[in-house]
Amino acid sequence: MLGHDEVWDAIDALAARNRLSASGLARRSGLDPTTFNKSKRYAPDGRPRWPSTESIAKILRATNTGVDEFFGRGAPSGPKPDGLAVPLLGQAHAGLEGLDISRQPVQQLPMPARIINFPDKRYESLYALTVVGDSMQPLYRDGDVLFVAPHAPVREGDRVVVKLRDKDVVVKILKWRTPDELAFHAANPDHSDVTFDAESVEWIARVIYASQ
Repeated sequence: MLGHDEVWDAIDALAARNRLSASGLARRSGLDPTTFNKSKRYAPDGRPRWPSTESIAKILRATNTGVDEFFGRGAPSGPKPDGLAVPLLGQAHAGLEGLDISRQPVQQLPMPARIINFPDKRYESLYALTVVGDSMQPLYRDGDVLFVAPHAPVREGDRVVVKLRDKDVVVKILKWRTPDELAFHAANPDHSDVTFDAESVEWIARVIYASQ
């Protein structure tokens, strides 16, 4: 039978394995930052308070952790393997209003509906977008997840996500760029190449991986 202290210790250990504070773990999971504060663990009269099953479920989902690992049954003894918790921000072709991933750190982003683990830490910061529709076939299919590195250098021939000032988010292949214009090949060969004025492009970020 699990005791009160064991459950709270498991939460603290999960935060530490993910290099987070208890409040950082709560924020990553979409919870109030004070959810796991020390002051919340006992009532003023000394009675123990327990975390809700909903809050536990959220932190397990946000950290991709199983129940057995959470409670120390078969859990790794040290930190988790190096990796990144990547926020799934939205959809390509759906628009990301008011969001500039080329400048905002993860901590300042609106809390995403889902966190995806990515094993390679070479890219900081990293974000994910879901492909919608078939306009990018055969390169990408509906439902594929694109991992985007806004600070990675972009060269001709790279696959990129382009955020236009009219709020459209499109996936293209960079053909060439000048200070005034950017030209792109379409991901779908049935679609024509396009050229955008530099002023119409809010940001451009390189696709470094796709889950297909």
